[in-house]
Amino acid sequence: MENRGPGMPPVENRGPDLGGRGRAAPSAGDRAADAQGGPRTPPPGDGAAWTQPDERDQPGKGAGDHRAAHHGSRRRARRVILIVSVALVLVAGGLASAAYFTANHYLSGMKRIHDPFSSIPAAARPPRPGGVAARDVTFLVGGLDTRSPVPTTGSRAATDARGRTDTLMLVHLIGNGRGAYVVSIPRDSWVPIPAHGDGKINWAYFFGGPTLAVRTVEQLTGVRIDHVAVIDWAGFQAVTNALGGVTVNVPVTSYDPMNHVTWTVGPHHLNGAQALLYVRDRYGLTAGDFARERRQQYFLRAVFQQLRREGKLTNPLQTVSVLRALSQAVSVDSTLTNGKMTSLALSLRGLALSKVVFATAPNTGTGSVGSQSVVWLNRSIGPGFWHAFEYDSLPAFIKAHNIKRLGASAP
Repeated sequence: MENRGPGMPPVENRGPDLGGRGRAAPSAGDRAADAQGGPRTPPPGDGAAWTQPDERDQPGKGAGDHRAAHHGSRRRARRVILIVSVALVLVAGGLASAAYFTANHYLSGMKRIHDPFSSIPAAARPPRPGGVAARDVTFLVGGLDTRSPVPTTGSRAATDARGRTDTLMLVHLIGNGRGAYVVSIPRDSWVPIPAHGDGKINWAYFFGGPTLAVRTVEQLTGVRIDHVAVIDWAGFQAVTNALGGVTVNVPVTSYDPMNHVTWTVGPHHLNGAQALLYVRDRYGLTAGDFARERRQQYFLRAVFQQLRREGKLTNPLQTVSVLRALSQAVSVDSTLTNGKMTSLALSLRGLALSKVVFATAPNTGTGSVGSQSVVWLNRSIGPGFWHAFEYDSLPAFIKAHNIKRLGASAP
C-alpha cells in the first residue's frame, strides 16, 4: 500500500504477487536470460517497482556509477532543503510584512500632539548630546489627571481637556536597545516654570500643555527631550485590560483610606480599575508620594516582564497587539513618525530587564511654600545625575552617590 500522506487513502500496489522473499517468480524468458547472463525483462506495467541485479557485482560496473547515483541523491536532498528553507523565509517574510502594515495602520490612527518643540527658541533648549549618546532617544512621559468623564488621550480621545501631570517621568532609551533609564520627577517638585515663576512641576502642563512641560523639564535637568507621550487614567486602564491584566507583588499589607482598599501581602493580578488604584495610592503608604512613585515604576517593570515572558516584544504579530492597545490610549508628538515608533519597538526586543534602571530624581525631602506641600530637589548633585542620565552612565553615578534605586518590590 502506498501512503499518500495525511487525509489521503492508500493506493494499492498493482504489481505482481511477490513471494515470501520479496521478488516476483521469474518467467521462462527471465530464466533463459539468467542462463545467458543477459538482463531480465521488467514485468509489464511494473517497471517502477522492478529492481535490477546489483550492478556493483557486475564486472566493469558499480563503483563509479554508484558514487554518481549517491551524489545525485545528495544534490536532490540539498535542493529540497533549499526549497523548504526559501518557503519558510517567504512565509516568515509575509507574516512580518503583514505585521508591519497592520502596525502602521494602528500607529497612523494614534492621536498626535502638534509639534511641542517648534515654538521653543533654539537658544532656550539644551544642546543635542554628542558621541555615542547621539543615537539615544529621550521621552518626556506624562500621566494626566484630567478628571474628564471621557478619554482625553489616544485615538479614542473625545476632548482636549488638559489637566495636570499626576505622573511625570523621563525615559531614556540607549541606542541599539543596550539599556534604558526611567526616572520619576516628583509631581510636587518646586521648580521655576518659564513665564510663570516658581511652582509645582505638574502645574507646567496645565498652564501651557506639552510645550511648557518640555521647557520646564529641559530647563530643570539640562537634558534634551526628543519626544513626548501622554496617557490619561482611562487610557491606563484600557492598556492594562488589553494586556490581560498585570500581576504585582505586595510585600507588606496596607490600607488605602481614600479608596477603602486593603492591599494584602502577596501577588495580585490587577485589571485596569484595580491597577489604577494601585499606582495612585499614597494615603496608605508611609512614604506618601515617594512610595507611590516606586509603585508606578514597579508596575512598569511588571508590564515589561510580562511582555517579555509572553513573547509580545519578540513576536511581530504579538508586538502589533501591544501597539494597537497603545495607539488607542496614548498621544504622542507629531514629530514621532510611525517608522520611528516601529524601530523603537523592535529595538526593545532584546532588552534585558537587568539593563533597565528605575530611579527618582535626587531630592532632599519635603517642605512647605505657603500653603503648598512641596518636594525640594537636590541642587548639588542634580546636574551630575542628569548628565549621567543623558550620557549613559547613570548606574555608576547612582552607586557612587548612594542614590536609592527601585528594589525587587514596591510598597
